Amino acid sequence: MADFRVTLFNDLAKNTNLNVQCQAAGVDPSQHSILFLHDFTWNVNPSTVLSCDMSWGWGNVNGHFDIFDAKRDSTRCSRNFCAWRVKQDGLYLFIEAHKRLELQFTWPH
Repeated sequence: MADFRVTLFNDLAKNTNLNVQCQAAGVDPSQHSILFLHDFTWNVNPSTVLSCDMSWGWGNVNGHFDIFDAKRDSTRCSRNFCAWRVKQDGLYLFIEAHKRLELQFTWPH
């Protein structure tokens, strides 16, 4: 089975960076600060679970999310590509079968 590309797109607000640190086998654990209207992509093995700590708004809003799990996502993502859009109310995934973004995770309160 081919690798998956997993992309996070920052759609939070102007001048708001999305701070991300992800962990998975074979994935660089470095931190990334994704500028507004920019993205970052990981290539992951289909047996991998990609878990990420994310924060924004001076760290006042943060959460931990599994943004890729093949058992859950292999049929939801298009052609081995999982496209996430991060907004102020949560994380949206483009669901291929529905041809639209759908809210998957909300930020913890």
